[in-house]
Amino acid sequence: MIINAEGLIAGRLASKVAKKIIENETITIVNAQKAIMVGTKTSIMPKFQQRVDAAVKSNPHFGPKYDRIPSKMLRRMVKGMLPKRKKTAERLIKQLTVYNLNPKNLDLTTSEIIKEAKFNDKHDYMSLKEIAEALGGTW
Repeated sequence: MIINAEGLIAGRLASKVAKKIIENETITIVNAQKAIMVGTKTSIMPKFQQRVDAAVKSNPHFGPKYDRIPSKMLRRMVKGMLPKRKKTAERLIKQLTVYNLNPKNLDLTTSEIIKEAKFNDKHDYMSLKEIAEALGGTW
């Protein structure tokens, strides 16, 4: 199944994708950098900045590492919604492929849009691309 993430709310998309992965479907998400986080910039950015800045003071090479690439950010959202048992999670996350843009070898005419995750333009928002660029991500 191919899902076009353009204009979809990232959290809702991640939850629907996680449910489909648990049902043993192989899923490919394209245009991940155009997925949306709803909220103002002042409410979204401190959460992501805190995650990126988290590191051990004595040796910054240790500690949690959070990605600054939209496709990896969306993949991590889906992974967080999967079962936590190690072998199960590793097996399930292999069924997911996420691309920032549309790769040339995929045909978007067969792509699906999840209706429950559509954004209606009534609230402030930031795309995953804007968040990643504000965090200093390059890809």
